[in-house]
Amino acid sequence: MGLAALQFIVRREEFVKPVFARFIAAFLAAIALGACSSEPNAVDHDGSIRVLTPSSDSEGKYTLQMLTLQGVTDLQKMAGQFARFFLSPRILNNHLDGPAPQTRFVRNQEGEYFPANEMTQQLSTVYYHMQKLATIDKELGVGDVNHWPRDVGVAVRIKGVKSNNAFYDGVTDSMLFVPYTRDEMPIAINGGILAHEHFHSLFFKIVMPDSPYRGGIHDRSEFLKATGVVEELSQRKELDILPFDRDDIKIDKDSLHFYYHLALMRGLNEGLADFWGWMYSGDPDFIAQSLPSEKGRRSLRVDEETSANFLSSTESLQRSIKQAFALENEDRANVRNFVIGHAYSLAAQYSRVLKRFTDIYSKERGIDNLEARKEIAKTILDMLPQMHTDFAEIGESYYSPVLFLERFVAKLNGDLREQECAFLTQVMSNSSEELEIKFTCKNESGWKIRKEKNVKETPKSSPQLPVDALPAVKKDVAL
Repeated sequence: MGLAALQFIVRREEFVKPVFARFIAAFLAAIALGACSSEPNAVDHDGSIRVLTPSSDSEGKYTLQMLTLQGVTDLQKMAGQFARFFLSPRILNNHLDGPAPQTRFVRNQEGEYFPANEMTQQLSTVYYHMQKLATIDKELGVGDVNHWPRDVGVAVRIKGVKSNNAFYDGVTDSMLFVPYTRDEMPIAINGGILAHEHFHSLFFKIVMPDSPYRGGIHDRSEFLKATGVVEELSQRKELDILPFDRDDIKIDKDSLHFYYHLALMRGLNEGLADFWGWMYSGDPDFIAQSLPSEKGRRSLRVDEETSANFLSSTESLQRSIKQAFALENEDRANVRNFVIGHAYSLAAQYSRVLKRFTDIYSKERGIDNLEARKEIAKTILDMLPQMHTDFAEIGESYYSPVLFLERFVAKLNGDLREQECAFLTQVMSNSSEELEIKFTCKNESGWKIRKEKNVKETPKSSPQLPVDALPAVKKDVAL
């Protein structure tokens, strides 16, 4: 039996790890079921094709499935309605620029396609997830935020990040994959990580279109240098680090205010994106499937219910930033790295609180976990415009975790249930620096959260990480 195949041209195969052998047995068994067609380029008139692709169920378990890709206009480039790919791109006029990678398929007598190499398999998988994420965007009411097809760079060269990562870049509005070299699940196949990066695009466009903190999401200057683009950076509005004065470990209020919100904005962006990865994949350890070293600090799984019942208070985060200035001897670059690294600790708090609440929500409302995840995802999306307004109008005040939770409750679908209310009041109480205030639940034609004076007025101990216990900044991990 001769195998008809598309022309195969790959310039940068280090984009993928040769793990295609995991699926080769299933691949060979499938194509053996029928003779192969002599028209491998054929697609249906509506652009749909059936492709053997690794995909996960609602609980994050991966299997090979024959899935339908829709709107495909160029099978050789895997281009269509939902994605277009660039191989080792550069940036030109704020867009990705470069050749398209080339695919290689075989097609059986039934017209089903089988990727013949790892590159083709991963491009097909990314395309499928972009298609599915576009459908979910519409389902959750944000179908008009992103533009399709999505630009996707593969084999991207980024200074200081050689392998094993993915990024969303807001200025080019693109998803970027550097080469994957590990033996675990390739990032391009990991639906949770793709959903995580996709959420960054929603957060960037809804919350950060004019934010002074947008430069803190990813360091574009290094990326621009690495991709060889010629730009006059002085003409760009880049992040401007504010000056500061020091008296012991004190810094001026403007610097403290700026770094606080830089850390919090990034923490919210990463934490909500981690929740999005879990919402989409159903796997609380979706990052660890590709990056096992990240399991400890990025897992949404909690061993005990009480380990997901607080968010760092405003006072706690301020104290961490002040200590960073002291420990780093006011070195702005190191302080910035500390703030970015600490943001991942904040992210884990927010993602775990939201996951724990979603599990309670599912049980209290008698709905399956996938439906609950989507309903909380809709609540988060409904919050984002208000978050943009809150940050824009923050003035000299501080965006607090209690305010985040209050906004969250305001957008929830219907009244709180008893256990939902109990959990949220516990988190609010643990996350507030107002010792004289406690949060309680009242059944007033539905459960409501009320602020009351704490008559005991005893200092509470909110779980805090000492500075020397904070995670080291990992420059090769920027999911």
